[in-house]
Amino acid sequence: MLYLTALSKVLPVLLLILLGAFFRRTGFLSDATVAGMKKLVVNVTLPCALFLAFAGVALEGRHLVLVALVFAACVLMLLLARATWSRLGFRSAYTPSLMTGFEAGMMGYAIYGAVYGTANIFKFAVVDLGQVLFVFFILVPWISQFATGRMSMRDTVVGFFKTPVIVAIFLGILANRLGLVAPLRGFPPTDAVFRTVELLGAITTPLIATVIGYEVRIQRGALALPARATVLRLALWVPAGLLLIALVVNTLLDGDPLFRAAVMTMFVLPAPFVAPLYMGAAPEDERTFVVNSLSLMTLVTLVAFTVVAIVYPA
Repeated sequence: MLYLTALSKVLPVLLLILLGAFFRRTGFLSDATVAGMKKLVVNVTLPCALFLAFAGVALEGRHLVLVALVFAACVLMLLLARATWSRLGFRSAYTPSLMTGFEAGMMGYAIYGAVYGTANIFKFAVVDLGQVLFVFFILVPWISQFATGRMSMRDTVVGFFKTPVIVAIFLGILANRLGLVAPLRGFPPTDAVFRTVELLGAITTPLIATVIGYEVRIQRGALALPARATVLRLALWVPAGLLLIALVVNTLLDGDPLFRAAVMTMFVLPAPFVAPLYMGAAPEDERTFVVNSLSLMTLVTLVAFTVVAIVYPA
């Protein structure tokens, strides 16, 4: 019964992903339309959801411990992967980028929110903060150096603070700290704005899930190394997630089951989808390896997250 309950909560996301795949196969949606949907999610709907999440719950000092440890874990995994990738039989220099960081924006929030509710998405966002900092300040500059040279720190910082998701989080924290939410919600015109933001945030999950289904494409005949990368990634991150739960969530966060679920949801996610964007003129075999790896990791995540939902029920 527990399995059926968990599956019933994950199933809507899976059906939306299948719908996205159906749209691609039938040509119902074009690449340009899906690109527009992604732009809408990244710049509007997800920031709306995160603003409400951080405006409704105060960020505490103990949460920052989790943020710092997730950041440190991501850095450690990158260093470990850089030191060992060639010895493990991988040929692509982009392999370390597949071992660390997580695709929270275009996948994590959708599946976590679908099972644990948008009211609890703040807890996933706290876990996400550490890896967002890692992706912006460590991973993207590291990947981009292969194609365009090193990014300046100024460009990195400016890009971070111009990102709608980051702006939304800071505005939500500010609104909470200043106690603005209750007065604004008590005034009909501004309450209407909040309800509009709620409506926009609510469509994040269906949009993301449909986009995932549309974009998952696996090229047959080149799956051996991507499969190995996927297994290795889970073998590294699942124990790390359990350790983080034991050391931080069970102590500083009172064993909150939704924080446990947030950590494990994050740690079974695929690597960030940004790698192909910064590969420049990389050889075709390396592009195939990265794209196949991300697609396979995405499919495996759906299975792994079903297990997470069973182990950590809502």
